[in-house]
Amino acid sequence: MSNRVPKYNRIDSFQIDAARQMHQLTTSSRVPMRPPALRTPEREHKLPVSTDSPSCASCGTVITPGPVATLPIKDTPSIKVGEFKIYTARHPILNATEIDEFESILNLPVPEMIFGNNRVRISHPRLEIDFCALDALKLVESNPSNLIQVSYASEWVKSRQHKHHNNSDVVLEMYKPFDWTYTTTYKGTVTGTAFTRDDEMKIPLEKLQRQDPILFFDEMVLYEDELGDNGISVLSIKIRVMHSCLLLLQRLFVRVDNVLLRIFDTRVYIDFENDLVIREFKQQEIEYDKLFRLCTGNDPRKMMRDINWCSQRLPVVKVEREFAKLSI
Repeated sequence: MSNRVPKYNRIDSFQIDAARQMHQLTTSSRVPMRPPALRTPEREHKLPVSTDSPSCASCGTVITPGPVATLPIKDTPSIKVGEFKIYTARHPILNATEIDEFESILNLPVPEMIFGNNRVRISHPRLEIDFCALDALKLVESNPSNLIQVSYASEWVKSRQHKHHNNSDVVLEMYKPFDWTYTTTYKGTVTGTAFTRDDEMKIPLEKLQRQDPILFFDEMVLYEDELGDNGISVLSIKIRVMHSCLLLLQRLFVRVDNVLLRIFDTRVYIDFENDLVIREFKQQEIEYDKLFRLCTGNDPRKMMRDINWCSQRLPVVKVEREFAKLSI
């Protein structure tokens, strides 16, 4: 009689492996999951932080909520780090009454899109820096010696005269020359402790490049004008706050087609732990044709509309630095 096992009773290796895998899955599913490990910050920050934003339950990082459309418009949350209070406000463009008020103060037509109620304020008991559109436009030259002239300039003036045809005072002001590119050397409105000029006092980039959690971030436009479809002029602000420092960037970008491009950057760096404020003002400028030749690809004009791309290629004309030490 044969001792061979019947074919239907055999268990091959594939079935054994499958059974083992199923047993492992069943066993592992009974083991409770480990709680997520809490992230410990690399260094402990002693300065108190106060904000309306919620905190992450796992790591404690402050969560800055995204902008939410509300009616009426509400100001974005403010934040306090130590003795520094940071406040930002974003509102719609000015209405007709507000525009008339601005133009009566400035004696020049305001940009097409002006966010006159947008502002950033950094406040300390010994120093306050405020950024707003009205103060920025006050530094636009009313009778510049090197007024930029292009073929579209006359059409641009006529369009502004038509816009204010019911206001004779504004029409008369239109004939006075002014920098229609709205170039401004505005670096913020300062009250309190005066800054000391020191071009060697550089902003510590290595500290800003650290992966520290961002407690607060905001960005906004102060004004924008398409220069009669002949380019663009836009003044914008970005601000980010970390535990140990703050960085604000106000950027003026001007592009006059077939003429020039310029960027005026104002950076404000604050070291919360040392009560040190550094302000840097940098001017960049290049002729339109020279930058055009640096463009690659099938759409060079698209590249010249990229502000970040331009900022990396425009030659630096001037850099000024100053600082204020707030600790006694």
